[in-house]
Amino acid sequence: MAEFRISLASYSFHGMLGAGMRDVFGYLDALRYRYHLEWADIWTGFLPSLDDAFIRKVRQAMDDCGVRLANLCVDGPHLWCDDADERAAHRGMMLKYIEAARILGARTIRIDFGGREGHTMPGEAFDYIVKTYKEYCAICGDLGMRIGPENHWGWDRVPAYLERVRDAVASPAYGHLFHFTNFHDEPERGAEAAISYAMHTHIPANSLPVAKETIRRLAAAGYEGTYSIEHHSAEHEAERVEWQLGAVRNCIAELQAEGLGAKARADYATTIYTE
Repeated sequence: MAEFRISLASYSFHGMLGAGMRDVFGYLDALRYRYHLEWADIWTGFLPSLDDAFIRKVRQAMDDCGVRLANLCVDGPHLWCDDADERAAHRGMMLKYIEAARILGARTIRIDFGGREGHTMPGEAFDYIVKTYKEYCAICGDLGMRIGPENHWGWDRVPAYLERVRDAVASPAYGHLFHFTNFHDEPERGAEAAISYAMHTHIPANSLPVAKETIRRLAAAGYEGTYSIEHHSAEHEAERVEWQLGAVRNCIAELQAEGLGAKARADYATTIYTE
């Protein structure tokens, strides 16, 4: 049977962060001692500084509570910007994040393509995205990490672009952060592509009705990353995360009993209110 590791995205507490009620250290404490998890998923909004000393304090806090980093989720720098100077600035910032990921012991790093949905990816952008990912993969591969996009905005949500870039980069250090159900079009094509080279996942609350079968498909395909809870409401986050985590734990418990060889049965949580 597959191993089901669960992580918890720090973005789940972005409302508390904005209100000054939780920082990265409070997140790590809650992760370990309230939610009883061992895998972190740190969104860079929780890293107010990339100063070496600060990043090492975060790593020390992780070590002190026995937490490892499944993913460093990078917002801010992305690959393609129309302006060449802006692209260069984003590349320089991303190299700093890769160094932070090294210190933190991240298994995966997410950085997005860029672009705008509904806009065709120009050849110049495609060539730059592939070239830059190859550069990042060479660095990350030597560090034992994988790097890639997430289908959550821009060109990352277009399955055809995901496939083209994946095939052109052609590196074992390249992967995909599969955000359940969140494709601009062709959702089944997107899911198949993401599952084929998934390095990490985000399970939002609105995907719970299909989460069990999606988890089964990932596990059956040999996925080795974590199943990461990502909450978005920015309200009652401590409690709603607990609920969402419980729902995913339920799906996994049912899959462990049922096996992975056939389509998952409807999970308990989505059937108890049906007549």
